[in-house]
Amino acid sequence: MTTSRLGQELELDRQKRLLEDTLGRTPLMDYTPVEKFQRDVFKSFESVRNVLQSVTLEDYLASYDESEATAPLMFDATMTLEQVLIRMREFNISSAPVLETTKGSAKRFVGWHSLSDCLNDIVGEVLAVAPPDAEIIRETACLSGIPYVHSAWGVLARHVRTVTSSERLVGEGIDEREIALDTAIRAWLESITNDDISTAVTNAMSRTLRESRANTYSDEDGRMTNRVTARDTDLLEVVRSAFLRHIVTAGNMIAPRQAHACHRMCVYEMKPDPDDDMKEKMVIESLISMSDIVQFLYEQSEGFDETLKRRNLAAIGMGALKQVFPDSDVVCTLPTTRTLDAFMMMHITGRSVLGIIDEPRGKLVDVLSISDIRECVFDVKNLTGSVEEFLSRRKPKHLVVVHEDSDFIDALAALCNSGIHHLFVVDLSGSPLRVITPTDILSRITLPSA
Repeated sequence: MTTSRLGQELELDRQKRLLEDTLGRTPLMDYTPVEKFQRDVFKSFESVRNVLQSVTLEDYLASYDESEATAPLMFDATMTLEQVLIRMREFNISSAPVLETTKGSAKRFVGWHSLSDCLNDIVGEVLAVAPPDAEIIRETACLSGIPYVHSAWGVLARHVRTVTSSERLVGEGIDEREIALDTAIRAWLESITNDDISTAVTNAMSRTLRESRANTYSDEDGRMTNRVTARDTDLLEVVRSAFLRHIVTAGNMIAPRQAHACHRMCVYEMKPDPDDDMKEKMVIESLISMSDIVQFLYEQSEGFDETLKRRNLAAIGMGALKQVFPDSDVVCTLPTTRTLDAFMMMHITGRSVLGIIDEPRGKLVDVLSISDIRECVFDVKNLTGSVEEFLSRRKPKHLVVVHEDSDFIDALAALCNSGIHHLFVVDLSGSPLRVITPTDILSRITLPSA
C-alpha cells in the first residue's frame, strides 16, 4: 500500500472518529433507523457544503456592490424601547448593534438588541405589574430543567410546553404536571387586566437600552468577526462556528433559559482613530444574517446535486415526522386569543412565530410573528384585543405554504422569493405540520458546532 493511500485511509478514519465524537453515537453497525436517516440526509447535502466551502467570507462580501454593502443601522444605549421599535419599523429590521458613548464622542460596541429582546422587556414589565403565583414559578423551574442542546442537530431538550386540546384528550406522553402548569399559566394570563397591560407597555416603552441590558443575563444573539479573519474563512465554517454554535437566552419566572442558534454576525475592521493617532477604532462594515446565507445558496443552487433538488421535504426530515428532526415544531393559536396572550405564548415556548388556525387542529389561516411586535405595541388596544382584530388592522401578508411532498428547491425558492423567515408545511387539508426556518435549512446542510 502506498504512503499516499495509507494517509488517505488514516484521514478518512480520523474524520469518521471525529464525526462519532461530535454525534456522541455508537459505531455504525449499531445505528438506529432514525440515526441512519439523519446521516442519509446529511450526506445528501454534500454538494451544498461544497458550494459553501468554495467561497470565503471575503469573496462573499466583495460580491456585493458598494451601494448594497451599507453599514448596519446602530442604536445608542440611551435610546428608549419606543425609539428603537420606531426605527426597527421604519427600516424593517429585527435587530441592530448597540453602542455606548465612552470618552468624548467615542462609541463602544456593547452588544445587540433584537425584537426578542424587545418582547422580553415587555414581558418583564408584565411580570412586575401582575406577577404569577409562586407555584407557577416553581413548576416552570422543575419541569424545564437545565437547558442543553443536542450536539448534532441543535434540538433544545426541554422547554415549557403549551399543551393542546387534542393532547389533553389523548393524554399520551403528557405529564400531568405539564397539563397542570399549562392550565395555571392560562388562568394567570386571563387574570391580567387591560389596565395591567397598559401600565406594563408604558413602563417598557420608556425603558432605555442601557437599563434593559443591565437586567439581561444572556448570550448575545449576534457575533463579531474581524475583516482580516474573513479573508481565509469559508462560508461553511461561518455557518458552523457563527450561526449554528448555540447561545443561551436569559430566563424568567415563566420561561426557562433556552438555547437556540445565533441569527446574525457583524464584520468589523480596525482603522486609525481620527481623534487620536495613537489609537484604533472598530468600524462595523457589514451585517450578515442566516437569511442572507440561505439567499446566497438559492442563488448558487445550480451547483446543487440534481437529486437533492428534487428530494421532497419528507425525505430530508422537513415533513410531519418530528421524531427525526424535532427542531421546528408548530405552535398554533386561535384568532380569538388575546394578542398579549399570543405573544406571551411565543415567549414561553421560545418561538418566533405562531400559526393562526380557524379551529383546533384546523386550517392555517394566518401567522403572527415576532416582527408584528413592531406594530402592535404603539396602540395598547392591539394587545388587549384579539389576534383576529389586530391582524385585520395589520398590513395584509400573503400566506406562503408548502406541502411535505414539495421539492426541496421549491421550498427554498418559496422561502427566499417571499422574503419570509418562516415557511409553514401543511397537509392536504391545510393544517400546519411544521415550520421551516433558515436555521432548519443550515442545520440540515452542515453539522453545527453546538
